[in-house]
Amino acid sequence: MAVQKPFLLYLRSRLNVTVAVASLAALVAGLALFRGNALPVLGAVVVLYAALTALLFLSHRGAGVVVAEADRDRAAADRRKIDEAAAVRQRISVLRLGDEDLRLAVENFLLVSGQYLEKAQSAGAWSPQAHERIRQVLEICQAWLGEKDESSTEKRYGTPDGDENADVHGRSLAAIRECAMAIRKHTLNDLPGLDGTERIGIIEEMEGKR
Repeated sequence: MAVQKPFLLYLRSRLNVTVAVASLAALVAGLALFRGNALPVLGAVVVLYAALTALLFLSHRGAGVVVAEADRDRAAADRRKIDEAAAVRQRISVLRLGDEDLRLAVENFLLVSGQYLEKAQSAGAWSPQAHERIRQVLEICQAWLGEKDESSTEKRYGTPDGDENADVHGRSLAAIRECAMAIRKHTLNDLPGLDGTERIGIIEEMEGKR
């Protein structure tokens, strides 16, 4: 992946900060030694800093610093994404669905998604597809709760809703289970660094051996 804005990444690096601090110290020392000649001293320090910056930025060490800064940015972005998915999962965990089958399906989803997020944090990586599935489960649960409220209103006023509620229940249950299975697959396929035991465990769960 191409590094965006490499020079800006270099400027904020510890290496450049060290050079900048050393240049500032040289400026202070030069002003103390050559009082009355501030402008030449300032010009000399600026030229020296610019020359060192250019040399280091174009060097192998500078390239390594840029890559390290880019990696740090990516790691921070990955942590934010994982935290966002964890927040969505937390919202799901406090929902009260009022249905035993859905409650059990959500409990399984919470177990699977929790394992995924734990492994994602450990690996420092995430799966967009798994995060989309977590978001989908929240939407499914919200839709079910909305349908449940509507059904309660219809019953209160004696308006029949036929088999629509049962259909929504079955579809919601199937969708939550499918999302949990998909998250298992994405944990296996998308996250690096899983050891053999972890991979076998996920495969066994997917095959229903546990």
